[in-house]
Amino acid sequence: MTTNREIIEQFLRFINTGNASIGRPVIDDNVIFYAPTSPEPMKGFQGYMGVLAMMRGAMPDIQWKIEETISEGDKILVRYTMTGTQTYPLMGIPATGKSIRVTAMNIYELKNGKIIREHGLPDMFTLLMQLGVIPAPGQ
Repeated sequence: MTTNREIIEQFLRFINTGNASIGRPVIDDNVIFYAPTSPEPMKGFQGYMGVLAMMRGAMPDIQWKIEETISEGDKILVRYTMTGTQTYPLMGIPATGKSIRVTAMNIYELKNGKIIREHGLPDMFTLLMQLGVIPAPGQ
């Protein structure tokens, strides 16, 4: 039997490499994915690939690290640390060359060993501060 944590660890290998063959076994074909970068939820594996392509396209060295998980029933909350260097445009922000270190808290719902729903909640405020788009407090 595969645990929620094991599924998330395989998902982590997928997002850290961008290798679709690693992600397909743990992501349901009908997944619904909510992210602050899209006003509407994305659906299906291609939704994941689109967000991942946007992030990896702007920060080719981006990596996520699991810091903590809380699991109950068919749901798991994961607190990640996301690091990378913005060497290409991101969400209309020209390349800054700046490094980021941002927390993300994502909630996953699982069924039959696959992710069927995700609410992605990266700390966009800190990301924008670190990229110099908005001033840091006290500046």
